[in-house]
Amino acid sequence: MPLEMNLTNKLQSPDVLSRIASVDWSGKSELGPYVVELDPTAACDMACPGCISEDIINEGGRFENNRFMALPGEFQEAGVKAVILIGGGEPLTHPKVGDFMGECSLRDIEIGLTTNGTLIHKHLDIIAEKCSWTRVSMDAGTQKMFDLLRPTKKGVSAFTQVVSNMESLARIKHGLLGYSFLLQSPADGQHVSSNLDDLYNAAKLAREIGCDYFEVKPSYAWRGNIPHALMIHSSEYLSRAKEMVEKLNTLETGDFKIIHAINLKYALNRVQLEQPKNYNDCPSAQLRTLVTPKGVYVCPYWRGKDQFKLGDLNLMSLKELWSSNRKFQVMEKLNPMTNCRFHCLRHETNAEAIRIKHDLNSGFHKDTNTDVKWDRFI
Repeated sequence: MPLEMNLTNKLQSPDVLSRIASVDWSGKSELGPYVVELDPTAACDMACPGCISEDIINEGGRFENNRFMALPGEFQEAGVKAVILIGGGEPLTHPKVGDFMGECSLRDIEIGLTTNGTLIHKHLDIIAEKCSWTRVSMDAGTQKMFDLLRPTKKGVSAFTQVVSNMESLARIKHGLLGYSFLLQSPADGQHVSSNLDDLYNAAKLAREIGCDYFEVKPSYAWRGNIPHALMIHSSEYLSRAKEMVEKLNTLETGDFKIIHAINLKYALNRVQLEQPKNYNDCPSAQLRTLVTPKGVYVCPYWRGKDQFKLGDLNLMSLKELWSSNRKFQVMEKLNPMTNCRFHCLRHETNAEAIRIKHDLNSGFHKDTNTDVKWDRFI
């Protein structure tokens, strides 16, 4: 059976429980984030139509080499336990990204990588050795569909290169390798009618080249004043999509899993198009943060939005930023009930973290198994 991504179980790690007990959800805590999502650069070698980061890529910018290489030490000092290289742009285009991974590893900071896969071959050994997981955004299972959805800026197809890169990584990796597929229809734009016909072939390809999992994800769009609303697809598309997603179950083996993204069920059933919150503070914004060359933001949903910018790591260290008045003011202003009616991947995490903190404060929380190897990517 396919797995629905579950982030709440990760909160039971003794290390995470200790962090939850110490943090003030209102934002006045000076204890740094547990996880950093990091955009090393806004540069990207692809020209995907409808790119959600198009404005950021057009603005450009990246961390200068010396500043970038100083970040692992500052992250360690602030208590960071894991870094996710993401974007923004394509993280592997940064010239020092391999050295950065090595430096994080020396400081016991785990690395996760989200990439378009085109440059894996240039950093193959360090990714294989140091990344706890690597997820490649594909959205296709054939060259024809890939070239429609993921054209390169040079106009040369990257499909064969990306597949070869994933296959090479699968042979030597120490961590997990995932193949990501974002369901798309004409609602996402006129660049393609639908990528549903590629769904099964993509999952089959993922299994053949040695991926550990295949993740099916829904698409999102701005709707009114909601910045991350689930895309509304036609009834005909959704009916067919549910059948195709169900068909993927036949591909699962002991070594290969089908994963449903957290909000996939809402998208496929067109229910709960908004996601009301019943809490005023955001635990996830205290446990995680987004670092970009243009500033530090409360989370990826508010990337590039000045009202939720905590500060700038080009001007100060993360520890300094985390105890700054600006950070406290922004956290105080952030109210999930009013600001975050979109489908947030961290909604269930927030509810569980609030419950855990209440139990910890009341002395009711049960001890967890300290022998389990816990995933730090909360």
